[in-house]
Amino acid sequence: MNYLFCLRCSKRITKKSESLYICNSCDFHLYENPRPTNGLIAENKKGEILLVRRKSDPKKGFWDVPGGFVDIGETLEESFLREIQEELGVEVQNLQYLTSTADRYLYKETNYHTICFLFTGNVDQKKIVAHDDISEIKFFPKNKIPYDRIAFAGIKTGLKLYLYSFAQNKK
Repeated sequence: MNYLFCLRCSKRITKKSESLYICNSCDFHLYENPRPTNGLIAENKKGEILLVRRKSDPKKGFWDVPGGFVDIGETLEESFLREIQEELGVEVQNLQYLTSTADRYLYKETNYHTICFLFTGNVDQKKIVAHDDISEIKFFPKNKIPYDRIAFAGIKTGLKLYLYSFAQNKK
């Protein structure tokens, strides 16, 4: 985001770096930190990867992994369980942390910095139902992930890391 005025005294604010703004009038320091998000890379019993189609902008119609933003007062784990329940209506088995990815989230002309904490796990394909902000659920064979239609660069990176790790573990 680009701030023009101090949140404390309303005077002009100066951008000192990518993440720091300083008010020359009251010396208020405003830090622009990434917004935490979470996501799930899940497989069905056939070893196919679960992707969900985004129902709304940003990136409406693109493929994504289920997940979302961490709410204020919520832990990362709580937000993850809430998001998966809201979007898929299921619980995740064999949950493991995979990695984090830095990204951008352009929404209504505001470009937020995000950091996505990606987890892996298994879900019961028969119990999944599209809820909340997803319009479609589909499992893709590992060699047919539609990378050109994945909503966010960080999710592409996470998927590639997951598939690389999977390939290495098979050797």
